[in-house]
Amino acid sequence: MKASLLFILGLLLTTAYVSAIDSLIFVKQIPIQSTQFTTDPVGNVYIVKGNNTLLKYNAKGDSIGFFNEIKKGKITQVDASNPLRILIFLADYGNVLMLDNLLTLKNTLKLNSLGIINATCIANSADGSIWAYDPSGMLMKINNKPEISFTISLRNIVDQALDPIYMIEQDRSLYLVDSTQGIKKFDQFGFLKTSFPFLTKEIQYFNSYLVYYIPPYLVSYNTQSLQELKLMLPQHEDIVKVRVERNIVYILRKESLDIYSLPSVE
Repeated sequence: MKASLLFILGLLLTTAYVSAIDSLIFVKQIPIQSTQFTTDPVGNVYIVKGNNTLLKYNAKGDSIGFFNEIKKGKITQVDASNPLRILIFLADYGNVLMLDNLLTLKNTLKLNSLGIINATCIANSADGSIWAYDPSGMLMKINNKPEISFTISLRNIVDQALDPIYMIEQDRSLYLVDSTQGIKKFDQFGFLKTSFPFLTKEIQYFNSYLVYYIPPYLVSYNTQSLQELKLMLPQHEDIVKVRVERNIVYILRKESLDIYSLPSVE
């Protein structure tokens, strides 16, 4: 049986840092110009092209779908944490598009109609709801009716006003990535549980591990042991974003998406 992603990372990252040149196995390069991409737990990749088209690839880098029915508004965020319900956020118009696994549009949520103006980021929730953050400091959850199921002011919970650029729900916790304050972890009711001072743009969470990119390293931080391990990535000068799924490392560069695999451990 192949070892889990975190076990493999643990074997690779046994020193302060190691070079990915010696540990990552190159799989495929997809020539593309983009500044946005994400992945889902199955290993599929979603890339936003400059013309506002969403492209879907499998873990091997084969094209398996696209979505380009957006009439107006720039795609500002894609949440694929639930591969059966992909969320596309168009911040300029306050719209959240919900797609199925075939990238077919199933529904549109208009945040403005709920009184949520200028939301900065959204996130899928395991209970079928959608998280939304308003610049006024309000964290909200919208159910599928749609209506706001609850609202909480984070100004009463955190010392400084937040400016989240990304958020994701995992294991009944919501992680907010702030541009200057690092990572805030909230419970499912919006109450602050803990903070991490890491300044990054996006995070992933696997079991007890926070995984994120801070140039030139892919970092794995154990939130229980507080141990931080680093993997130096190849050709880091032009890296835009990095994600990891199912023993695959995806590196978005200025002109391509590069796919690498981690070595198997039997």
